[in-house]
Amino acid sequence: MAHFLTYLLLSFLIIYDSLGLSQSNQFCDAGVGYPESTCGFSSSSSSKLLIKGGTVLNAHQQEVADVYVEDGIIVAVKPNIKVDEDVTLLDATGKYVMPGGIDPHTHLAMEFMGTETIDDFFSGQAAALAGGTTMHIDFVIPVNGSLVAGFEAYKKKAKKSCMNYGFHMAITKWDESVSREMEIMVKEKGINSFKFFMAYKGSLMISDELLLQGLERCKSLGALAMVHAENGDAVFEGQKRMIDLGISGPEGHALSRPPVLEGEATARAIRLAKFVNTPLYVVHVMSIDAMEEIARARKSGFEVI
Repeated sequence: MAHFLTYLLLSFLIIYDSLGLSQSNQFCDAGVGYPESTCGFSSSSSSKLLIKGGTVLNAHQQEVADVYVEDGIIVAVKPNIKVDEDVTLLDATGKYVMPGGIDPHTHLAMEFMGTETIDDFFSGQAAALAGGTTMHIDFVIPVNGSLVAGFEAYKKKAKKSCMNYGFHMAITKWDESVSREMEIMVKEKGINSFKFFMAYKGSLMISDELLLQGLERCKSLGALAMVHAENGDAVFEGQKRMIDLGISGPEGHALSRPPVLEGEATARAIRLAKFVNTPLYVVHVMSIDAMEEIARARKSGFEVI
């Protein structure tokens, strides 16, 4: 049961116990996410919470049980828990009580190639909470290559947050200042994962030389290197082909970047990471070609996620 408790981070526990009244009222005022019976839940209320009679489940088991929480920590999960009167009671009869999801890859309020993603740190998080995701990790994009400036910009964007979040950091150029700022991010800001774009030529794309330097720096800092693995040069040529053929709709996106280009970039990133001898995280794998490269590397003993 201890193993079970470790993973039992409940969606609405995060809302109640981590956010407090001011942020929960954002949902009440906006009319999203909160039933009327829970709006006005006060941070001055009891720090003890009992969720009664729900079907408690995770990936390993399920049972009808109560969940008892003190100060945001799950103390017990078992049937018919007896508690004193100073407890906030939630009746979960006929409902599922399950772990909240963690989304490790989001782009909220992201400015990109003259556009900005439609969801900000409130609307995107509100939608996530409605679906049971209680934490996410967003990508800080540097400002003019500066990691510190990017971090400060994203702190401002995240002021309207209504749930737990963390940050990855993108690396879009390379010089000694970027190398120094990576150390600041790891040692002072709590960011220990850095993403390198092998796609988006003319915008976020980096060269193999920069990728190698970044991988080496990640290794020296004990940080995790991440790649968006597509062959950006070839994709750029594919995009020009689509335009020449008069294909300018969304279908041109997939046609301009066939799976072979993801497979090639994934294989290249894995081999460079093996050359540096540092683990690699390949994000949003979309094709069999890329999956097979990852499977082959893992089978050989290399640490690639």
